[in-house]
Amino acid sequence: MSTEVNVSSEVQEKGKPSIFGFITSPVVQFEKMKSSPVIWGPLLLILILTAATTILAVYTPQGQEALQQQKEAGIEVNSTFSMIGGVIAIVATLAFTSLILFLIAKLGTGKTTYRQMFSLNLFVTFITAIGQLINTGVAALAHTSANVTSLNGMVGAKGAMGGVFTSIEIFSIWGLILTAVGLQKVANVSKAVSIITVIILFILGAAISGAGGAASEALKGAGL
Repeated sequence: MSTEVNVSSEVQEKGKPSIFGFITSPVVQFEKMKSSPVIWGPLLLILILTAATTILAVYTPQGQEALQQQKEAGIEVNSTFSMIGGVIAIVATLAFTSLILFLIAKLGTGKTTYRQMFSLNLFVTFITAIGQLINTGVAALAHTSANVTSLNGMVGAKGAMGGVFTSIEIFSIWGLILTAVGLQKVANVSKAVSIITVIILFILGAAISGAGGAASEALKGAGL
């Protein structure tokens, strides 16, 4: 019986990981990722989701306000250059954050490659990109802030605390949990190191979001 189970498990882990299967069976996809990390399909899907989110963002209250300010300031935005710049920024961010994961895995005595960490990062980013699309879509339709799945969607705080509460968001937390699991499954990093890593990432994200919220309120207070 145990032999049959082992054979079944080995068969299941063969093949390339599925980006859509990642939603329901992330551990299985992580196991496949160890031997067959994929890049281009997930990257293309993330770019499509991000493009859709960007288009929807124009119709949110914040997007409309930004367009009005640009018109008043006489600023013309070239959509083609903006899209190209956005793609470059996304790829650069993914490459940099994947490098951080790779270095963390190596420092945590994990055995992995940069390609594996890039693939892991893409799959996790797919989840957070879905969250951004949902939040922006709801904001565009309901004319609300694009943070309906965050704690601040219920609290409605402003400034630094608003930024911190916005970082406490369902899809972001889901992504952090998946990152911890992925480091263990793909890079063989210890459970303690993976948990410490995502805690640090969460604290950094909350700090950056809080600083952004404080800066935004300061600019509004200055009439900018």
